[in-house]
Amino acid sequence: MTKGFITVATGKEQYYEIARNLLRSYRFTTQNALPFAVLCEEENEYTKEFDVVKVYPKATRSYLDKLEMFDLLPFDINIFIDADCLCFSDINRLFDIFENADDFCCYGRVLPLEDKTGWFEYENLNEDLQKQIDYVVGLHGGIYYIRRTEKAKKVFDTAKEFTKNYADYKFKGKFETPGDEPVVALSMAVNKCKPIPHEISSLVCWWEFENAFKLDITNRHAYCHPLNTKTDIVHWGTRFTKSIPYLKEMAALNLTINNASSKEIKKSNKYYDGLFFKQRINTFKNRVINKIKRTLKKV
Repeated sequence: MTKGFITVATGKEQYYEIARNLLRSYRFTTQNALPFAVLCEEENEYTKEFDVVKVYPKATRSYLDKLEMFDLLPFDINIFIDADCLCFSDINRLFDIFENADDFCCYGRVLPLEDKTGWFEYENLNEDLQKQIDYVVGLHGGIYYIRRTEKAKKVFDTAKEFTKNYADYKFKGKFETPGDEPVVALSMAVNKCKPIPHEISSLVCWWEFENAFKLDITNRHAYCHPLNTKTDIVHWGTRFTKSIPYLKEMAALNLTINNASSKEIKKSNKYYDGLFFKQRINTFKNRVINKIKRTLKKV
């Protein structure tokens, strides 16, 4: 049985760059790296570093490209990771975590039918769908575990069908185009696949605890203070891949990969720490100014 990791990069150059960043972070933090594939719109300078490159026949440049993964799966057992993630320690253990999971799986929650916190609500489904499901699904789409089987294929095919009348289901989430997580959640319920409980030691979202991390990718360390835990993967969210903390970690990683001296790495870290300090000062000043303006308007 072959196994490996995959990510998706389509559209803007930024998405290819962050996909390569994910790859580099994986190889740096993993002692025995497995094959890593990229599913993309075109081959370019960024895709050259991947072990396997698969080109979409017709990319949508949206979340829905994730729903077209099945026909391009390069391995018998695949773990998809969003390109806007960085690895801070060995993530090969994910294959052990999901070993006894369904053929399609992810981190999430199995919820009762009356629950209102999942990606869909039972009462918003038509009568036919209501008869097919026994639970509501809440999930995180940053990681998908996929075996190359007919059951997993059905999850993708059913999810794609739900995108055709996306608005009818009143899915949760504010997506500019149909999001993969809501339709995958409903498809998992229909096809009797369940997520497994979220292990924060393997994945934490940056946007949920912004600036509450202690990060040092060169020493394979990511610690989230509010959760009091180290984590293997930080899921940044695309907009935060332009943030100073992300850029700092990637600068340090690339310098290390290129055998830069510890002095050069420290100089780089100091530069980004300075930028981050100035940013926080400016943010504080703007808050004070805006508060003064609001107060004056009330006078």
